[in-house]
Amino acid sequence: MKHIGKALVALAAAIGMAVSGGVATANADDVQSSVSNVKVSEIGAHTANVTFDWKIDTPADQIKSICAVANIGRITDITPIDNRDNYFGHYVLDVTDYDCTGGTNDSELTSDTYNQIYGSGEHELNLSPEDGASASYTAAKYTGQSFTRYNQKLWDGKSNSGTFSLSLIGLTPNTTYSNNFDDWRTSFTNPWWSVGYEFQDLWDQGVRTKTPVDIRQATIGLHVELKDGTSIPTGYNVVKIPDFTTTAEPAGTPESALSDATKDKVSVEGGKVEAGKSARVYINSLKDACKGDKSCFWYGYVYSEPAKLTGPDGSPFLTVQEDDAGKYYVDVLVPQDLSGEHRIALTDETGALQGWTTVSVGEAKSIPVYRLYNPGMPQAAQHLYTTSKAEYDRLVANDGWQGEGPVFYTAPGETSKPVYRLYNKYTSAHFYTTDADEYNRLKGSWNDEGVAWYVAADADTDVYRLYNHVSGEHLYTTNAAERDSLTAGEHPDWEYEKVEYKVYAQAK
Repeated sequence: MKHIGKALVALAAAIGMAVSGGVATANADDVQSSVSNVKVSEIGAHTANVTFDWKIDTPADQIKSICAVANIGRITDITPIDNRDNYFGHYVLDVTDYDCTGGTNDSELTSDTYNQIYGSGEHELNLSPEDGASASYTAAKYTGQSFTRYNQKLWDGKSNSGTFSLSLIGLTPNTTYSNNFDDWRTSFTNPWWSVGYEFQDLWDQGVRTKTPVDIRQATIGLHVELKDGTSIPTGYNVVKIPDFTTTAEPAGTPESALSDATKDKVSVEGGKVEAGKSARVYINSLKDACKGDKSCFWYGYVYSEPAKLTGPDGSPFLTVQEDDAGKYYVDVLVPQDLSGEHRIALTDETGALQGWTTVSVGEAKSIPVYRLYNPGMPQAAQHLYTTSKAEYDRLVANDGWQGEGPVFYTAPGETSKPVYRLYNKYTSAHFYTTDADEYNRLKGSWNDEGVAWYVAADADTDVYRLYNHVSGEHLYTTNAAERDSLTAGEHPDWEYEKVEYKVYAQAK
């Protein structure tokens, strides 16, 4: 059974990179490759499978590797900012290529990287001036979703034609993915040239404000490496993926519909899970449609009221996988605020119930504190700390923040030592303190946001508090090297204040 595993990798495609030339690759002029008969199936709210036929007109023993590559993108608005030398208007394109290196394996995704790669957000179109000597500049900002997925493990090593299936994840519900920028520009494998040319058109029209646009591109192709050291770039065989529309987010099955007929068609070893941690749910009767070459993506819910479960990587779906013993399963993240007896149910991509089981949820022993960074905020407000995963995900997805993941862990419930959070509406800064006197003194001029979290009584790792007397920012870190680096001679603006409190360095 072919699943994503470490073979399938995702990249953030051409976001924020300085554009100054095409990516040239060596190619074998006498070798042709083709992709045809592209079909989309198993379409869910966030996922789909793309199947296609391929052919390379050279003997298989001359082929070193074959990689399937899909580019997906949607742009919803563009804000023109600067256009030095009118450079993009006479830009000469080479055939672009994705050589199937870099990126993040599906098995290595976290909630942070999932949102960074697949989420829709604001990005920069950076260009280089015509003189080639000046630094790149931000020509425009645009909002959209952009990613590349590739799989190097589909080829059997002995064929020069066949059929591949590449799974797409990270799609947006109720959204059409298509190719509507239908001119010569779409012949290149990098869809973000279209962003540049749309920017150029808006600039020439005198537009300088955020403007709605509708640019969509969905393509698939092959990157082929030959044993003689040459390669066939994806630009020579890329084709459009047929239009498809993702489904609505499926609703959870009402608890009243969890019948005896579907009980224990899924199971958890020992019937016990722990709040705030990953749990493996085994599928005891997997439907036949998931036993072929195509990947299956399901949904999980926990009851009494059906609350949706995510994958440990933060994905809104659960990937069906197979372990070494041939047992099928999905991994879910158990919400950190659960305890006691609950039911967990799984549905397929259409929302059809596949099974449910009863589990006992043990209370979490620690909770993560997440740190975010936003270089676009005022200097005093470029870092934010929260225990709320919902706040963290929202800020990363919608408000330009870069998630840095959990930086330490603390008590899951109330203790005798709260950490207070305050907000300064004039500087946009947040401030955190365990000192009740300091907290009460600042409440007069800062907005009181209450208790952010509590300090665990048995915590053993220092949190260092630093202060930048120029920007007014406070920084909190358990990393002594970061503390020492910022307060060294080359950073005179930062000063080390004190150990604010203690935390867990790792999850308990």
